[in-house]
Amino acid sequence: MPYTRVSFLIAPVDPWRDILMIELGELGYDSFEETTGGLDAYIADGQFDVNALQKLLTLRDPHVTVSWSVSKLEARNWNAEWESSFQPVEVGREVRIRAEHHPAAEGFTHELVIHPRMAFGTGHHATTRMVVRGMLGREATGGRFAHGLKDTLVCDLGCGTAVLAILAERMGAKEVRAIDIDEQAVLNARENVERNGCTRITVEKGVATALEGHAYDIILANIERNTLLDAMGLMAGAMRPGAALFLSGFIVADRPLLAAAAEAHGLLLAEHLEEGEWSLLGCRKRPVE
Repeated sequence: MPYTRVSFLIAPVDPWRDILMIELGELGYDSFEETTGGLDAYIADGQFDVNALQKLLTLRDPHVTVSWSVSKLEARNWNAEWESSFQPVEVGREVRIRAEHHPAAEGFTHELVIHPRMAFGTGHHATTRMVVRGMLGREATGGRFAHGLKDTLVCDLGCGTAVLAILAERMGAKEVRAIDIDEQAVLNARENVERNGCTRITVEKGVATALEGHAYDIILANIERNTLLDAMGLMAGAMRPGAALFLSGFIVADRPLLAAAAEAHGLLLAEHLEEGEWSLLGCRKRPVE
């Protein structure tokens, strides 16, 4: 399949390169290469839309300067290139995320096998690792996020590869609902769910409105900032009393915006994590008195 490459020069690079990568992933870009001072992003020719590209928030943010150019490529063996560069991700001795071509390793509580059709959701990004740490209750500021997932109802909103949904089932969740807006992500998530032998995960295509009429013990939302802000009311409305909400996908400087939105919808701010420029915010719904 022929591909289009869009080469970006970004100043400053951090944290804008990672933010741009998330936005591009939502447009269907499925492979990325970090370059000196920027990023190369790849998308199938038939999906390339210059108008959608020009509307990206990163390209219009006054705090960053972005220039870009477009070139056409012949078909490439993306799987072979990905396999040559992908390395397992380890979070303590609790979680190891690997590809099928990696040998299994002993000594980990949970070992997940993930093959992405897209770049986001392998555990390599700081936001994914922080949600994993939050689920495990590791290194939280001011307390612990999770008191165990056993017998909980979990929703993974913006599930990507379903790596977090799979971990939730491994940690004992009774039922997990994984939702993503992208059809390719949904197909990939279903493949990974089957690959890991999961039986309590339902994967579906949808947006935040799919939360209406449902109630969860834990909601995982590793999405970009504006989507989180727009969906805050829907997420709060789908939380049972005492439920937890894990928000990530935003930079540290944006945490006050997310915190204010959460409080405006009656949620309690619990804890937060940081990794480099990226942040995670843990919230709670007030328990019944």
